[in-house]
Amino acid sequence: MAEHQRNLLFTGRTYLGGMQCIRSILSGLFSLVAATLGLLPTPALAQSLIYDPAVFTLEPTAMQIEAPHRSAPTREFAADSVALEEGGMTMVDAPARPNEPLAAYAALPPPPPSIDRNMAQADAPAVDQGRSYGGLRWGGKLRLTNGVATLDGASGGGLAGWAVIAGRETVEGIGGSAHLTFAELPDYNWQSHGAAIGLFNRLELSYARQNLDLIDVGAALGLGRSYVLNQDVFGAKLRLFGDAVYGEPWVPQLSAGVQYKNNLDEAVTRFVGAKSSDGTDFYLAATKILLAQSTLVNATLRYTKANQLGLLGFGGDRSDDRSVQFEGSVGYMLSRNLVLGAEYRTKPDNLGIAEENDWLDIYAAWSFGDHITFTAAYVDLGTIAIADEQRGALLSLQAAF
Repeated sequence: MAEHQRNLLFTGRTYLGGMQCIRSILSGLFSLVAATLGLLPTPALAQSLIYDPAVFTLEPTAMQIEAPHRSAPTREFAADSVALEEGGMTMVDAPARPNEPLAAYAALPPPPPSIDRNMAQADAPAVDQGRSYGGLRWGGKLRLTNGVATLDGASGGGLAGWAVIAGRETVEGIGGSAHLTFAELPDYNWQSHGAAIGLFNRLELSYARQNLDLIDVGAALGLGRSYVLNQDVFGAKLRLFGDAVYGEPWVPQLSAGVQYKNNLDEAVTRFVGAKSSDGTDFYLAATKILLAQSTLVNATLRYTKANQLGLLGFGGDRSDDRSVQFEGSVGYMLSRNLVLGAEYRTKPDNLGIAEENDWLDIYAAWSFGDHITFTAAYVDLGTIAIADEQRGALLSLQAAF
């Protein structure tokens, strides 16, 4: 008889435990189906499935399912006693007991938000992930967001300096660029080349050699036909705050820069009336690329007294003081590989015999892969020295890493 009672007790406990397990499984399946159909919020389901597993505890005299950290109390089921009598078995249910206080579980972290990974990957812009060598990450910027080389050698547009830093590096690496630029005008030919290095998307160091072929203007000035003016430009730019691509759309990337320019034709600069053959420009640039609108906006203030970028010296008989000049750029990204835009640059007018006009251009920049950018522009440079209406084409090729 004792053996028979033990078998009945085991059978009763097994039956009760099985019913509770089935109930928990059905409840979980219902929650899953409801969430799939949109009847329950996904975070609630995540909380139920990840942070609210049922804990089954078997005791010698009871079986209960504990869910101590639910926000609403649950009823605990227990078989506190099983009365076995000679004629059969009677199961006595114990009264329901309230859950333990939830204060002990208040420190548990909240459930993570639901993430649709496929949607997140689809909405994210295409980014070059770069490669890492020696603890540095090479590459990583979106195409065309590092700008191209200006005529002064700094990163930006063709005519206007931008706040972006040279190279394709992020804050975790080092990058750089090299460029070659030509411009053909009615009375002049322009050629410049140079290189720049970017350190951790924070600091840019640049160099450019500028060469202006005077063609027939050289003969008219008594310098000889195709006399070439030469100038070296050494630059540094520091990103102060902000990011041109990421962050709040109303917070641009702001950078401060300095350029030392050394004209190699001092005799010519003195001849046209310039006060000095070398000088220094200071500038502050703000740039923002609005990816959602496929738009680039830039504004730069330059403090300078350079005549024709310094190729005709610095200062003059009209003024030998620096003045604040404006450089502006806008661009529209037709694709991740093509940008169309325009630029405008004001310039000082210090020389009495060589009127100086503001510059403007309309440009298109193509990116051939991650490292090569080709820029073509129509430029209107106005009057340069004694030649008016200097309008023509500008072509520039840049390689960046």
